[in-house]
Amino acid sequence: MSAVSIGHIIVSDIEPGSVLRLGDEVIAIDGQRLAELPVERPGGARTQAGDVLSYLVERDGQALTLRVTLQQFPILRAMGEWWPMVVVAALLVATSVTVFWARPRDPAAHATLLTSAVGIVAITGAGFFPLMAVDLVAGDQFWRHYTGQVAFAMLWGAVLHFAVAFPATTITRRQKWLIAGGYAGPLVLYGLLWLVTLVVYSEPLERVHALVVPVLPALFVYPPLIATVLVRKYLGLRGEPTRRPILWLLVALLASVVAYFTIWVVPVLATGSPLVPYEMQALPFMAVPIAMSAAVLRYRALNVEVAVSRMVVYGALTIGAIGVYVGVVSAWTALFGPVTSVWWQAVVVAGIAVLSQPVRRRLQALINRRLYGDRDDPYRVVSALASRLENTPTAATMLPEIVDTVSAALRLPYMAIEIQARGRSETAATVGVPTGEPHRMPLTFHGERVGALVVGRRSAQRELTRPDRIALAEVARHAGAAVYTARLTRDLRRSRDRLVRAREMERRRILHELHDGVGPTLAAVALGLDVSRRTVGDTSPTGELLGRLRDELQAAIVEIRRLAHGLRPPVLDRIGLIPAIREYAGALASRTGGGDASAAGVTIVLEVPSAMPKLPAPVDVAAYRIICEALTNVTRHAAASSCAVRLWVDDDLHIEVVDDGVGLPTVTNGGVGLSSMRERATELGGECLVEAESEGGTRVFATLPLPKEGA
Repeated sequence: MSAVSIGHIIVSDIEPGSVLRLGDEVIAIDGQRLAELPVERPGGARTQAGDVLSYLVERDGQALTLRVTLQQFPILRAMGEWWPMVVVAALLVATSVTVFWARPRDPAAHATLLTSAVGIVAITGAGFFPLMAVDLVAGDQFWRHYTGQVAFAMLWGAVLHFAVAFPATTITRRQKWLIAGGYAGPLVLYGLLWLVTLVVYSEPLERVHALVVPVLPALFVYPPLIATVLVRKYLGLRGEPTRRPILWLLVALLASVVAYFTIWVVPVLATGSPLVPYEMQALPFMAVPIAMSAAVLRYRALNVEVAVSRMVVYGALTIGAIGVYVGVVSAWTALFGPVTSVWWQAVVVAGIAVLSQPVRRRLQALINRRLYGDRDDPYRVVSALASRLENTPTAATMLPEIVDTVSAALRLPYMAIEIQARGRSETAATVGVPTGEPHRMPLTFHGERVGALVVGRRSAQRELTRPDRIALAEVARHAGAAVYTARLTRDLRRSRDRLVRAREMERRRILHELHDGVGPTLAAVALGLDVSRRTVGDTSPTGELLGRLRDELQAAIVEIRRLAHGLRPPVLDRIGLIPAIREYAGALASRTGGGDASAAGVTIVLEVPSAMPKLPAPVDVAAYRIICEALTNVTRHAAASSCAVRLWVDDDLHIEVVDDGVGLPTVTNGGVGLSSMRERATELGGECLVEAESEGGTRVFATLPLPKEGA
């Protein structure tokens, strides 16, 4: 029987064979009327199992006097029925002891230990043993229950202590005052509840209800307070690795409190009964120690990964074993009756223990893989790496694929590959954010050091674990060849870039020599020939010879100008790439009409950036030549009515020319124009693709690499 209704003691639970009935209201016990109960001194003379007490109850409006024999409280059955309390207690103890054992000086570890201690007092005092009606007038069990309820109230202060201490390494003076206030708060709120009770209620039995639930005011005040502390910490720790665990704790706490209020507190206050039996009320709060363990485990908030990993394994095994035991016993009871033999129960427990060993191994492997990836299986990591590299299209993307694959497989927070050449190192690929001092492993190829594998340690790890080092050593053994290939590719690209730049500089020098030296000289010679011809007479044999020499010289000047234009279009130096493209496209569009007003010609639309970065000379020449050649092909061969030219820049320069013409022929001979576009892109390390559009027309797409920082 439990005192659960304000102003009334209602029988809510009975033992088999009891003379009491559910719903009976207890008026008096052994002549002590409960309505006249002295609030200051509940309890009384000690009782024991077998004592017979006289109960005055009201049933269906009638007063009955019943002789009730007291029975031994079924502790084991109560623990089975209140199994969520057992699980929460086990999780609290396992988490707190493990964290404190690993980091005895950490403030959060101290808070966890205090939370566990207060929680155990609360659970053993009031978790398994409900308050009986007889406890109000006899014995001292009321004070056992009362102590447990006070501990439940203080438990919120311990949770606030943890919220303030986590994840700091030291506690400030202000935080100490806040923690002290957090522990005193439930007692202050309880005192205020008493004052309100004295004013609102006049009957002793009504006031007793406030006496036995000191946790009630803390339930309404502390969850928002703790949530506020965690939210402020979450917002103040931008970018730090402890931000995510705080979010987990916050979500777990809020979800637990909301579920508890929704299922138990609000229904009891509104209707007098919960939506789910009281035995399950600890179930939502399993999320809190689980969230703390998961936060420490996954994000290394306190750097106790291995210990907490094992704690989670054994905690899960414990929960599973309890579930299997309850399931087996329940099924046997339903089919064959209650289990009373201790030996039979021992057989069930032994069977569960035997079966738990292979389950433990599989569970440990599963948890390790979820937390640390495939570090226990280095060949699995190498196999995954080989599969990714096999599908890598270019050598330039090999190193990013390596760091992405290995960091994901081993759950590493940071990984990079450095290439070493000519006595210096440079980072070629990276993923994640560095955490502390990284660990470096040399990468070699045929005895030559070609680079280093740089790995970020998990949180505050002093060094990588042995499985990590074994897996990374296996990766490094295979990655050396990839780094050597990438270094050769990089050196080849740089050499090619230097050659292209040198060629372009030489072309510019020759262009300037032709324009400033040879050109003016030939022009002066042509003027001299004209003067000489007029002096001797145009019709004289000498004049006719000078005329022929002047015509040949003029043809040579035209040829020199053509060669100069082929070296580098002067328009690029005069007005720049974008205006030069506009000028060429406008001239080409105006000529396609052929001077006929009825001919619409080709409409050329340019989609170019409003501002272009300064491009290297080889790149803007190649871009101009490719676009000019593509537009020329459109006007000559495509029979198109419109054409779009698009340029954009990200890491590279991209060119796209699309028309709505007849498209490409089924068999192409690979003309000089198409070949020249491909060659100009290829010599810069880019590519040029010419293809027919699915809905008609032709698309030319070219990518020209731009110099990278440090290249």
